[in-house]
Amino acid sequence: MKNAVVIGTLVAIIYAAPVVRACETLESCIDLYPAIAAEGRGIGKTEGDLARKVQSYGPDAIPYLIGLLEHESPDVRQLAGYTIRSVDGLGPEHLDPLIKARENGDGWIPLAIARIGTQEAIEFLANDLRERPQTHTQVTNAFDILGEKGAPLIAELFACIEDCNERVFDVASFVLAELGEDAVGVIPRLLAIAEDDQFMPASRQHAIVGIGQIGPSGEPYVPELLALRERVSFLASAVDYALLQVGSSEAVSSLLQALPNDAEYVLADIGRLGRNGYEAGPAVLAYLNDPNWDIRMAAAVTLGHIGYTPASSALANALTDVDDWKLVYAASLSLARLDADEFLESLELAKATHWYPPVRDIAASAIRHIESGKAIDEEGWWQISTVANAPETCEAVSYEAVDEPKGTKLYATSDREELENLSYQTAIYSYDAPEGTEPNENGKIEVTNENMVEHVEYVQQVPELALRVPSGWFVGADRGEWGGELVYIPTRGENVVLSEGNIEDIFPLGDQLVATSGLAHLFSNQGVLLRINEAGRSKYLVTPWKRLPAAPISSWLIEGGELLVNTNSGGSIIVNGDGIIRMAECVAE
Repeated sequence: MKNAVVIGTLVAIIYAAPVVRACETLESCIDLYPAIAAEGRGIGKTEGDLARKVQSYGPDAIPYLIGLLEHESPDVRQLAGYTIRSVDGLGPEHLDPLIKARENGDGWIPLAIARIGTQEAIEFLANDLRERPQTHTQVTNAFDILGEKGAPLIAELFACIEDCNERVFDVASFVLAELGEDAVGVIPRLLAIAEDDQFMPASRQHAIVGIGQIGPSGEPYVPELLALRERVSFLASAVDYALLQVGSSEAVSSLLQALPNDAEYVLADIGRLGRNGYEAGPAVLAYLNDPNWDIRMAAAVTLGHIGYTPASSALANALTDVDDWKLVYAASLSLARLDADEFLESLELAKATHWYPPVRDIAASAIRHIESGKAIDEEGWWQISTVANAPETCEAVSYEAVDEPKGTKLYATSDREELENLSYQTAIYSYDAPEGTEPNENGKIEVTNENMVEHVEYVQQVPELALRVPSGWFVGADRGEWGGELVYIPTRGENVVLSEGNIEDIFPLGDQLVATSGLAHLFSNQGVLLRINEAGRSKYLVTPWKRLPAAPISSWLIEGGELLVNTNSGGSIIVNGDGIIRMAECVAE
């Protein structure tokens, strides 16, 4: 058996060489499938080359591939399904064996069925989606191929009278969003489902959500949506959502009602309305002075998107903020969007004096846009991450490090035993699908709002570092994506959690204490310098002091009573006790 496996592997390697040259006829290419099909590895380059070669034979290849769909090897069947999905010439006469292959578990076949495009084919795919409601699969991709032909049966998935699976509605909405304008023709049917009380309430609500997913093409149906909101009260929230997704100015009133409860996210929703959100301008402007820095930034961005020109003066004033560089960045972008030529001088000052190079760059871009109309390239993730042109973080610097007084600082790398004596209880939160959830056909377990479960684990946390103060210790923990905290442990009394979030280090700086905090995970990369303020005898209050270019990765005190902070792909900065920041000068290692 071992020798047989080795021989089989060698044959596969030999065949895997230049596959296209190895088969000069369709039959010889088909003969390669058992040797080329990779065991359990999906479709690699060699398989892809062979598939493209066979596809080039067009309709002549179809009978051979249909035969391979019943091959004893699942890997051969998979490669045959992958190939036939893009072969020209598929017709109604091929539907039955393709349906059989799909029922046997072939994941690529839905695309081939979509290419047939008959009503029977579409009905099969719609039923497939109903039985296996998952997003980002070959079934949902098949409806992308079908376009407007497939939209009517997607709409019918919302017409549920009993035993409704809301996951089906979610996936149907996903498909409508992918189809966009191609699905506009089914909006009357979706409205009819929402009106009809024979259908389950969830079915009717999701039909309205589906209209919103179609997007701006649904604008002509806004009057019907408003009338429906008036007549059927339990559909009001769904209608509000649809109005937002359509981009209608009629969404403003409901967004303003929601704004105080979830300002950061609702501000972003208002911004997505573009100029149709103009009426929200006065309310949005008020959030430009919010104590939450992320909300202030979101307000600055939104004012530009909705074209609220009366905010120009306040945005120009935001350019002078010395604590939050992202607020200055956002204000520069919005002044450009508002073509605020009366504040060119303010932008020139930011361009000339701001400590962070990307802010100077965006101010320069704003000036060019106002003066010449030159488009501004805005990097998509900057609000929660670094900006595209962030300077490199120093690998080495020439500044002399200053040792902290002996006995005042503990680190896990050298003082583990002492830190264990400062351990404290904390909770670690995580979110996942329920145990036993089956993976989708792509092998992934989907986590949705409907199946998400919160897990809480209580642990005894040993801090990574500690700073001694006369009344006790400040300790910090960094668990990466699982969070962290800054905790005050007094000599007498109960521990106090001062701030939630990962703590990289804690320092005395000037006449204050500061902590470097932040997280770089997935798309997010953010950091902040926290200031620890004394708020009475043995009482402390933590507030954000300076926004960092990115999450901190290392920091230490340097000569001159300053702090050096190296950030994750955002650059290296130096800050003094007065809060004045400058970029560090890097040197070669």
